[in-house]
Amino acid sequence: MSDRKNKDEDFDRDDEAMARLLRMAGTRSPIPDDVEARVYARVQSEWRASSEQPESARVYAKVHRQWKKEKPRSWPRRLAMPVALAATMLIAITVVLQPSPPVSADIHVGTVARVIGDSGGDVLPAVGDTVNAGERLSTGPGQRMSLVLDNAASLRIDEQTVLLVEAKDEFRLVQGRVYADTGDFMYRDHHLIINTSMGTVTDVGTQFAVALADDLIDVAVREGRVDVNRNTEQFVAVAGERLQVHRDDGATVDLLPAHDASWSWATSVAPGFDIENKSLLDFLRWAARETGRELVFDSNELRMSAMRTDLHGSVYDFDPLEAVESVLLTTNFKYRIEVDKIVIEANTPSGR
Repeated sequence: MSDRKNKDEDFDRDDEAMARLLRMAGTRSPIPDDVEARVYARVQSEWRASSEQPESARVYAKVHRQWKKEKPRSWPRRLAMPVALAATMLIAITVVLQPSPPVSADIHVGTVARVIGDSGGDVLPAVGDTVNAGERLSTGPGQRMSLVLDNAASLRIDEQTVLLVEAKDEFRLVQGRVYADTGDFMYRDHHLIINTSMGTVTDVGTQFAVALADDLIDVAVREGRVDVNRNTEQFVAVAGERLQVHRDDGATVDLLPAHDASWSWATSVAPGFDIENKSLLDFLRWAARETGRELVFDSNELRMSAMRTDLHGSVYDFDPLEAVESVLLTTNFKYRIEVDKIVIEANTPSGR
């Protein structure tokens, strides 16, 4: 019964495809009998030669029956139909038979943005080095590094971590911990994927960390959402949650604020912000997001002033809060930390 239903559905799709092709063909002026006969014979010959597969043979038989049923007055349609279908067949054959482009093992994935730690552990790449698919990145005790990926996301690698670069936007965590920042926007065309022996983690516009142990995968979400797939099980973690999926004991969820001290390792290796000709407001927004805090101004006038203040120089060697301290010393602004906020105030003559 199901076979009969599938065949009926296939014939319906053939009818729809034929109708679209006939509409594409449109109205043509009358074709002489001898031209029609030669064209049909040529199309028939070429199509028979390329119709060895059962599906193609079935479509050929249906079109042939339709050709025979057409009245003499509709010769233009009769000629247009096999010509259009033959052209479609030729395109399909060309696409199917064309070899797939070779996959290069040297696909560029990103660039090393920052390196922390001495050479006492593994030999780390230098800032500015390129990272390609197929590479193995590892850090020893006290070593960390961050990458800026080609899609503008950043990936940070904690100490004593081994990470395999499998493809653009896809990595395999063998051991240790990584942090990803895919931007403050949701629903991108391409997601960042972290594969592990305990499951696969996929971002949905977020900041998150993935740590791997022998018997669990630990996923902390600072912003946005991540999906975790383990065999047939699916889990979701959102901002402020820490999801731990255990090998044998199910999953647990705890709360984890975005400004919690456990994020500090990732903040310390954040790619530097290029302040040259950027506004103070843009810089402060970056610093607040990197530290998991809300940016607050004492007044709207102060916010507008920060937007009109342009910066110059470099803060590449500072972590975000050190950069804020350094930059604000050259302005009429100061800041204070209030748990989950960075509060910006006017700098009075008496100082802070």
